[in-house]
Amino acid sequence: MEHRHYDGDRPEPHDEGFYDPPYERFVPPAEGCARYSPEMDIDEVWTETQERIARRRKKQLKKERVLRRRKRRLQIIGAVAGMVIIWLPLRFLPVSFGSIVIDGNGTMPDEDVLRVAGVPGYVNVVQLSTSAMRERLTRDLRVGEVTIERQFPATIHIFIKERQAVAVVMTLYGFAYIDDTGTVISVEPQIKGVVVPIITGKKMDTLLLGDTLNDETMKNALAYLHELPPQTAAQIAEINVGSKSEIIAYTTKGISIHLGAGDRAGERAAVTEELLSEVEADRLAVQYIDADPDSPLIKGK
Repeated sequence: MEHRHYDGDRPEPHDEGFYDPPYERFVPPAEGCARYSPEMDIDEVWTETQERIARRRKKQLKKERVLRRRKRRLQIIGAVAGMVIIWLPLRFLPVSFGSIVIDGNGTMPDEDVLRVAGVPGYVNVVQLSTSAMRERLTRDLRVGEVTIERQFPATIHIFIKERQAVAVVMTLYGFAYIDDTGTVISVEPQIKGVVVPIITGKKMDTLLLGDTLNDETMKNALAYLHELPPQTAAQIAEINVGSKSEIIAYTTKGISIHLGAGDRAGERAAVTEELLSEVEADRLAVQYIDADPDSPLIKGK
């Protein structure tokens, strides 16, 4: 039998065109290796070599995973440390950082909003508590509702709904502005600023900020004013509550509006709007109108 010598490359074909059984390229271990001898089967040596290479590769991959995890941990630790280094001065030192946006305030200046909310001379949103700011603002009688939100990256947004005066009442020492709940939200020595209807017919003693009117007739008058659309409410100059059974409102053009006891405020307000629109459209000469929801009336002169 003819013996052939292979140096690792594919053998030359026989004359018949067939190849001897193929072998993968095999490079035996260095001479003197304890794991190899010339008498060992090549396939066994090849298999053992593959396993040894696979084990080394597995160890290498494991080592690389460990190194990657260690690198990620170091990166996280570095990021946290950097944030702490930045955060500490912002949290405790009197430095400015971020901004505050205020929406919804009309008569209350921005400076008053910030002062009442407890914002110092500089704005640092890290040092401010939105819950504490909201609590302080809701204690101010000028503020009806308030919402405070943090917005990325460094903004505090304050949304304010102010209490609105719907009427003014004369007192012993001046004028008290009242909102629709009957709460005194402002006290002035003279009528100025917001033009709202004056409630007459009741003698009021001293009214202080935060006081609430408990008189039922006045409550009905305030409820009526609150239900009127803004364009109609602007036409009301006075409401007289001297009689519990006959509240009378007066327009800026001198038209009296009979409101009865002032109950069913929403319905009476709707009737008032409709009748005043009719008077304006038809240019009627009117003595008074009756805003009774069951039998509305325009009394001509």
